[in-house]
Amino acid sequence: MLKEIIKSAEIVGNVFSRYTYGIDKVYITLRKTKKLPLGSYVFVLDEDGLPIVYQVASPEYYRYGYDFEKRLIAHGSISKDESHTYDCIGILVGKLYEDGKIEPPKYPIVPLSEVYICPPDLVKLITEPNTNYKVKVGEDPLTSQPVYIDLRPLIRQGLLISGAQGTGKTTALLTLIFRSLETFPNLRFMILDWTGEFRPLLSLKDKGFRICLMPWDKFIVGLKIEDPEAMMRLIGEEDPRARAGAPSEVVFAALVLCKKRGEFPTKEKVKDKINQLLRSGRREDTISAALSIVDEAAHIPEKEPQEKMSKNEILQKIQENNVLIIDFTITESKEVPDDFEVKKRMGIFLAKCVWEEATQNREFGCIIVSDEAHRIAPEKFYGGEMDPVWMRLATEGGRNGCPLWLVARRLSLVSKAVTTELQQNFICFNVEDVDRKRIIEDLGETFASLLGALPPGEALVKSAAGFKVPGQVRHIKFDKILEPSSVKYGLEERFKSINLAKGGKHV
Repeated sequence: MLKEIIKSAEIVGNVFSRYTYGIDKVYITLRKTKKLPLGSYVFVLDEDGLPIVYQVASPEYYRYGYDFEKRLIAHGSISKDESHTYDCIGILVGKLYEDGKIEPPKYPIVPLSEVYICPPDLVKLITEPNTNYKVKVGEDPLTSQPVYIDLRPLIRQGLLISGAQGTGKTTALLTLIFRSLETFPNLRFMILDWTGEFRPLLSLKDKGFRICLMPWDKFIVGLKIEDPEAMMRLIGEEDPRARAGAPSEVVFAALVLCKKRGEFPTKEKVKDKINQLLRSGRREDTISAALSIVDEAAHIPEKEPQEKMSKNEILQKIQENNVLIIDFTITESKEVPDDFEVKKRMGIFLAKCVWEEATQNREFGCIIVSDEAHRIAPEKFYGGEMDPVWMRLATEGGRNGCPLWLVARRLSLVSKAVTTELQQNFICFNVEDVDRKRIIEDLGETFASLLGALPPGEALVKSAAGFKVPGQVRHIKFDKILEPSSVKYGLEERFKSINLAKGGKHV
């Protein structure tokens, strides 16, 4: 069957090197009138007649130049010269066997071997995963063939998506979430939506999926119980005395004691901790100031609230829905400040709830999704310390049923420790130059050479096990099933006529 597929393949050139011929990388010179776009697939025949497949990288014209030609160009007297050649590099994909196995060849390529363009059926054999859990994400721009990726490695290893503003990152992620649910409807996602872009997922209710969107401050009571630092931040927004100094240290210590004892921090319990356990060795005016902070703090309630939305309630919400969207752009309560640090602590709190449950309960699983990766996992020079939970999710989340799917608009600002772990599955759209340097550092020159200048909606996808060949790179034009919320509100919608904006009246 395999030899039947390659029998009618077209010859496009030959392997040519001035010195040596290896296995992992070959240099290809094409015949006149032939061109191969970046990322296309070619093959050479091994001595047993089976194809060794390569992927095209670094295409370029080669021509020897002379100094006098530069002067001819300056005077407009240059004539067209057809002596150039079209050269490219072939990056090894593997040798394909009759039984479907793909392995590295055992011997180097024979010098001047003929190079053939891969027929569509051969491309399918070397790219499409052989599994029931494959997800259609888009199509190959060169062949218009559908592209599938295995869902299981995305769950087992996590995912990183990177690209500049407006390149299609969120659209691709929305497609991936929807198609993953179609493939395996029992999946559960918790999405930390920092920009309000994931609201279109609510439309999946019409397809029978359970989708829930909640403002981030719905979980503020649970955060107060589990995170004394976040509670102090909230109190400090309304009382400067709680931001620094000995009284704030006493209040913080009382909140920590409440957490350790599993008690809700009401005014009475916090003051009891201050009076009974923390008064010793403290000045009386310090204790008085600490008690005053507690009395005046609106975020420390008189009584324990009935609806806490603590860890158990959060986990119940996750288990009741396919997708739980935590929208950080909506703050319903007027008492809760729209403070980024508090939101960041909330993201950590929610992630820890999932992590702790997943590591203790083998029957629980949840994919944690977050955009704006630099907010939660910043490099030290950019945004301070990163909470260890993000590193745990990146390294061990997959094997514990709580993988991290992360979207990085500026890859260079995101913790390298986290991105390196997640780049086993990497979707890369067009990026800024400084982020391209980071990609070279993380994945090497070979992957970066395949990037080129990608149009919006197209990306290079590398997966350690998601495609037929481990570590394979695919050029994909992603399907557009849902679009981010901001797409509906562009230039024309935001900047209407002044007359229309003012009801036709000039002011």
